[in-house]
Amino acid sequence: MAIVKGFQQITGSLQNATFYTIQGSDQVYVRMKGGPSKRMIKTSPQFEKVRRNNEEWKGCTLMARTIRDSFCPLKGVEDYPVIGTLNALAKQIQLMDTEVVHGQRGLYLSKSKDLLAGFNLSRKQVLESVLRVPFTAVIHREEGTAQVTIPSINTGMYLYNFRKLPYFRIIMVFSSVSDVDFSAEGKKYEPIYLDQYIFQDHFETEWLSTSGVVPSLTRTLKMPDDVTDLPDGVTLVLSVGIEFGKVGTDGNPISVKYAGCGKVVQVR
Repeated sequence: MAIVKGFQQITGSLQNATFYTIQGSDQVYVRMKGGPSKRMIKTSPQFEKVRRNNEEWKGCTLMARTIRDSFCPLKGVEDYPVIGTLNALAKQIQLMDTEVVHGQRGLYLSKSKDLLAGFNLSRKQVLESVLRVPFTAVIHREEGTAQVTIPSINTGMYLYNFRKLPYFRIIMVFSSVSDVDFSAEGKKYEPIYLDQYIFQDHFETEWLSTSGVVPSLTRTLKMPDDVTDLPDGVTLVLSVGIEFGKVGTDGNPISVKYAGCGKVVQVR
Protein backbone atom coordinates (compact mmCIF):
# COMPACT_ATOMS: atom_id res chain seq x y z
CA MET A 1 0.00 0.00 0.00
CA ALA A 2 1.42 3.38 -1.02
CA ILE A 3 0.54 6.80 0.41
CA VAL A 4 -0.07 9.71 -1.94
CA LYS A 5 1.86 12.87 -1.07
CA GLY A 6 2.09 16.18 -2.87
CA PHE A 7 -1.23 15.83 -4.78
CA GLN A 8 -4.57 17.46 -4.25
CA GLN A 9 -6.97 14.98 -2.68
CA ILE A 10 -8.00 12.27 -5.17
CA THR A 11 -10.21 9.21 -4.71
CA GLY A 12 -11.32 6.60 -7.23
CA SER A 13 -9.50 4.78 -10.02
CA LEU A 14 -6.88 6.03 -12.46
CA GLN A 15 -5.63 3.47 -14.99
CA ASN A 16 -4.22 0.62 -12.84
CA ALA A 17 -4.32 2.50 -9.54
CA THR A 18 -7.11 2.95 -7.01
CA PHE A 19 -6.98 5.93 -4.62
CA TYR A 20 -8.90 5.82 -1.34
CA THR A 21 -9.06 7.26 2.18
CA ILE A 22 -9.30 5.60 5.57
CA GLN A 23 -11.39 6.81 8.50
CA GLY A 24 -9.21 8.47 11.11
CA SER A 25 -6.52 9.52 8.59
CA ASP A 26 -6.30 12.57 6.35
CA GLN A 27 -3.95 10.82 3.91
CA VAL A 28 -4.85 9.34 0.52
CA TYR A 29 -3.73 5.75 -0.12
CA VAL A 30 -3.11 4.06 -3.45
CA ARG A 31 -3.44 0.38 -4.37
CA MET A 32 -2.30 -1.05 -7.71
CA LYS A 33 -4.57 -3.40 -9.64
CA GLY A 34 -3.40 -6.72 -11.04
CA GLY A 35 -2.25 -10.11 -9.76
CA PRO A 36 -3.53 -13.65 -10.40
CA SER A 37 -7.05 -14.16 -11.74
CA LYS A 38 -9.92 -15.39 -9.58
CA ARG A 39 -9.97 -18.63 -11.58
CA MET A 40 -6.29 -19.29 -10.85
CA ILE A 41 -6.77 -18.69 -7.15
CA LYS A 42 -9.80 -20.97 -7.10
CA THR A 43 -8.35 -23.93 -9.04
CA SER A 44 -4.55 -23.84 -9.26
CA PRO A 45 -2.64 -26.17 -6.87
CA GLN A 46 -0.07 -23.44 -6.25
CA PHE A 47 -2.77 -21.35 -4.56
CA GLU A 48 -3.92 -24.05 -2.13
CA LYS A 49 -2.51 -22.14 0.85
CA VAL A 50 -4.16 -18.95 -0.38
CA ARG A 51 -7.52 -20.75 -0.57
CA ARG A 52 -7.11 -22.00 2.98
CA ASN A 53 -6.20 -18.51 4.17
CA ASN A 54 -9.19 -17.02 2.36
CA GLU A 55 -11.54 -19.53 3.95
CA GLU A 56 -10.20 -18.83 7.41
CA TRP A 57 -10.47 -15.09 6.82
CA LYS A 58 -14.22 -15.55 6.44
CA GLY A 59 -14.24 -16.86 10.00
CA CYS A 60 -12.25 -13.85 11.16
CA THR A 61 -14.62 -11.35 9.58
CA LEU A 62 -17.61 -13.20 11.04
CA MET A 63 -16.12 -13.09 14.53
CA ALA A 64 -15.18 -9.42 14.10
CA ARG A 65 -18.74 -8.50 13.06
CA THR A 66 -20.14 -10.48 15.98
CA ILE A 67 -17.91 -8.68 18.47
CA ARG A 68 -18.73 -5.30 16.95
CA ASP A 69 -22.44 -6.07 17.22
CA SER A 70 -21.91 -6.64 20.95
CA PHE A 71 -21.37 -2.89 21.41
CA CYS A 72 -23.62 -1.74 18.54
CA PRO A 73 -25.25 1.14 20.53
CA LEU A 74 -21.79 2.71 20.81
CA LYS A 75 -20.90 2.73 17.10
CA GLY A 76 -21.37 6.49 16.97
CA VAL A 77 -18.23 7.06 19.07
CA GLU A 78 -15.93 5.03 16.77
CA ASP A 79 -13.36 7.45 15.33
CA TYR A 80 -11.20 4.90 13.47
CA PRO A 81 -11.85 1.72 11.42
CA VAL A 82 -12.76 -0.51 14.38
CA ILE A 83 -13.78 -3.45 12.19
CA GLY A 84 -10.27 -3.71 10.72
CA THR A 85 -8.72 -3.87 14.20
CA LEU A 86 -11.28 -6.48 15.22
CA ASN A 87 -10.46 -8.55 12.12
CA ALA A 88 -6.81 -8.58 13.24
CA LEU A 89 -7.81 -9.49 16.80
CA ALA A 90 -9.98 -12.33 15.46
CA LYS A 91 -6.99 -13.64 13.51
CA GLN A 92 -4.96 -13.75 16.73
CA ILE A 93 -7.74 -15.80 18.31
CA GLN A 94 -7.86 -18.16 15.33
CA LEU A 95 -4.11 -18.81 15.40
CA MET A 96 -4.50 -20.16 18.93
CA ASP A 97 -6.39 -23.17 17.57
CA THR A 98 -3.54 -25.64 17.05
CA GLU A 99 -5.69 -28.77 16.93
CA VAL A 100 -7.52 -28.26 13.62
CA VAL A 101 -6.06 -28.25 10.12
CA HIS A 102 -5.22 -24.97 8.40
CA GLY A 103 -8.31 -23.80 6.55
CA GLN A 104 -10.81 -24.80 9.24
CA ARG A 105 -9.38 -23.44 12.49
CA GLY A 106 -11.96 -22.19 14.97
CA LEU A 107 -12.25 -18.85 16.72
CA TYR A 108 -12.80 -19.40 20.43
CA LEU A 109 -13.15 -16.03 22.10
CA SER A 110 -14.14 -17.91 25.26
CA LYS A 111 -10.52 -19.12 25.52
CA SER A 112 -8.95 -15.74 24.72
CA LYS A 113 -11.08 -13.24 26.63
CA ASP A 114 -8.11 -11.14 27.70
CA LEU A 115 -7.54 -10.10 24.08
CA LEU A 116 -10.85 -8.23 24.03
CA ALA A 117 -10.85 -6.81 27.55
CA GLY A 118 -9.93 -3.12 27.48
CA PHE A 119 -10.58 -2.77 23.74
CA ASN A 120 -10.98 0.93 22.86
CA LEU A 121 -13.77 2.00 20.52
CA SER A 122 -12.09 5.38 20.05
CA ARG A 123 -8.47 6.49 19.76
CA LYS A 124 -8.47 10.27 19.73
CA GLN A 125 -9.91 10.18 23.24
CA VAL A 126 -10.09 7.21 25.60
CA LEU A 127 -12.73 6.69 28.25
CA GLU A 128 -10.50 7.21 31.28
CA SER A 129 -9.27 10.57 29.96
CA VAL A 130 -12.82 11.85 29.42
CA LEU A 131 -14.72 10.34 32.36
CA ARG A 132 -12.27 11.08 35.14
CA VAL A 133 -14.03 9.37 38.02
CA PRO A 134 -13.24 5.83 39.28
CA PHE A 135 -16.33 3.94 38.12
CA THR A 136 -16.78 0.18 38.61
CA ALA A 137 -18.09 -2.32 36.05
CA VAL A 138 -18.53 -5.98 36.96
CA ILE A 139 -20.05 -8.98 35.19
CA HIS A 140 -21.62 -11.69 37.36
CA ARG A 141 -21.63 -14.61 34.93
CA GLU A 142 -23.39 -17.04 37.25
CA GLU A 143 -26.25 -14.60 37.74
CA GLY A 144 -26.27 -13.41 34.14
CA THR A 145 -25.97 -9.76 35.17
CA ALA A 146 -23.63 -6.82 34.82
CA GLN A 147 -23.48 -3.82 37.12
CA VAL A 148 -22.00 -0.39 36.47
CA THR A 149 -21.58 2.17 39.25
CA ILE A 150 -20.49 5.72 38.45
CA PRO A 151 -19.94 8.14 41.33
CA SER A 152 -21.13 11.74 41.31
CA ILE A 153 -19.45 13.76 38.55
CA ASN A 154 -18.38 17.35 39.05
CA THR A 155 -18.28 18.09 35.33
CA GLY A 156 -15.97 21.08 35.71
CA MET A 157 -13.28 18.85 37.21
CA TYR A 158 -13.94 15.26 36.15
CA LEU A 159 -15.48 15.45 32.66
CA TYR A 160 -13.21 16.38 29.77
CA ASN A 161 -15.58 18.10 27.34
CA PHE A 162 -13.05 18.12 24.49
CA ARG A 163 -15.55 19.32 21.87
CA LYS A 164 -17.08 21.92 24.22
CA LEU A 165 -20.62 20.64 23.65
CA PRO A 166 -23.57 21.36 25.98
CA TYR A 167 -24.76 17.80 26.64
CA PHE A 168 -23.48 14.30 27.30
CA ARG A 169 -24.91 10.92 28.14
CA ILE A 170 -23.49 7.62 29.37
CA ILE A 171 -24.21 4.38 27.53
CA MET A 172 -23.79 0.84 28.90
CA VAL A 173 -24.07 -2.32 26.79
CA PHE A 174 -24.16 -5.94 28.06
CA SER A 175 -24.05 -8.62 25.36
CA SER A 176 -23.19 -12.23 24.61
CA VAL A 177 -20.81 -13.41 21.88
CA SER A 178 -20.68 -16.98 20.59
CA ASP A 179 -17.51 -18.78 19.59
CA VAL A 180 -17.21 -19.39 15.83
CA ASP A 181 -16.31 -22.72 14.25
CA PHE A 182 -16.06 -24.24 10.78
CA SER A 183 -19.13 -26.35 9.96
CA ALA A 184 -18.19 -29.44 7.97
CA GLU A 185 -21.85 -29.91 7.10
CA GLY A 186 -22.43 -26.35 5.90
CA LYS A 187 -18.85 -25.98 4.63
CA LYS A 188 -18.60 -22.52 6.11
CA TYR A 189 -17.90 -20.68 9.36
CA GLU A 190 -20.86 -20.29 11.70
CA PRO A 191 -21.48 -19.25 15.33
CA ILE A 192 -21.54 -22.36 17.53
CA TYR A 193 -24.47 -21.02 19.54
CA LEU A 194 -27.33 -19.17 17.90
CA ASP A 195 -30.36 -17.18 18.96
CA GLN A 196 -31.18 -18.90 22.23
CA TYR A 197 -27.96 -17.67 23.84
CA ILE A 198 -27.47 -14.39 21.99
CA PHE A 199 -28.81 -11.27 23.70
CA GLN A 200 -28.11 -7.62 24.31
CA ASP A 201 -29.25 -5.31 27.08
CA HIS A 202 -28.28 -1.67 27.05
CA PHE A 203 -29.01 1.49 28.98
CA GLU A 204 -28.37 5.12 28.25
CA THR A 205 -28.89 8.03 30.60
CA GLU A 206 -30.97 11.01 29.62
CA TRP A 207 -29.00 13.88 28.13
CA LEU A 208 -27.08 15.57 30.93
CA SER A 209 -25.59 19.06 31.09
CA THR A 210 -21.82 19.31 30.70
CA SER A 211 -21.84 21.95 33.44
CA GLY A 212 -22.69 21.40 37.09
CA VAL A 213 -22.76 18.22 39.16
CA VAL A 214 -24.30 14.93 38.01
CA PRO A 215 -25.59 12.56 40.74
CA SER A 216 -24.09 9.08 41.16
CA LEU A 217 -25.54 6.26 39.10
CA THR A 218 -25.82 2.49 39.52
CA ARG A 219 -27.36 0.35 36.79
CA THR A 220 -27.80 -3.41 36.53
CA LEU A 221 -28.08 -5.01 33.09
CA LYS A 222 -29.10 -8.62 32.69
CA MET A 223 -29.62 -11.37 30.18
CA PRO A 224 -33.21 -12.55 29.46
CA ASP A 225 -34.89 -14.81 32.01
CA ASP A 226 -35.28 -17.60 29.46
CA VAL A 227 -31.51 -17.81 28.92
CA THR A 228 -30.23 -20.47 31.32
CA ASP A 229 -27.21 -22.76 31.57
CA LEU A 230 -24.95 -20.43 29.61
CA PRO A 231 -22.41 -22.61 27.72
CA ASP A 232 -18.68 -22.05 28.14
CA GLY A 233 -18.50 -21.16 24.45
CA VAL A 234 -20.56 -17.98 25.01
CA THR A 235 -18.66 -14.92 26.23
CA LEU A 236 -20.25 -12.02 28.10
CA VAL A 237 -19.09 -8.54 27.12
CA LEU A 238 -19.71 -5.28 29.00
CA SER A 239 -18.97 -1.95 27.30
CA VAL A 240 -19.28 1.63 28.55
CA GLY A 241 -19.10 4.86 26.60
CA ILE A 242 -19.91 8.55 26.54
CA GLU A 243 -21.63 10.47 23.75
CA PHE A 244 -21.66 14.25 23.57
CA GLY A 245 -24.54 16.16 22.03
CA LYS A 246 -25.75 19.49 20.75
CA VAL A 247 -29.14 21.14 20.32
CA GLY A 248 -31.02 19.79 17.30
CA THR A 249 -33.32 21.65 14.93
CA ASP A 250 -36.33 20.74 17.10
CA GLY A 251 -34.68 22.17 20.21
CA ASN A 252 -33.87 18.77 21.70
CA PRO A 253 -30.37 17.31 22.21
CA ILE A 254 -28.94 15.09 19.49
CA SER A 255 -25.69 13.15 19.44
CA VAL A 256 -22.65 14.42 17.55
CA LYS A 257 -20.90 11.66 15.63
CA TYR A 258 -17.36 10.84 16.80
CA ALA A 259 -17.76 13.26 19.73
CA GLY A 260 -17.36 10.61 22.39
CA CYS A 261 -15.44 7.54 23.42
CA GLY A 262 -16.05 4.01 24.58
CA LYS A 263 -14.38 0.86 25.82
CA VAL A 264 -14.95 -2.82 26.46
CA VAL A 265 -14.58 -2.68 30.24
CA GLN A 266 -15.02 -6.35 31.15
CA VAL A 267 -15.21 -9.73 29.45
CA ARG A 268 -16.29 -12.90 31.26
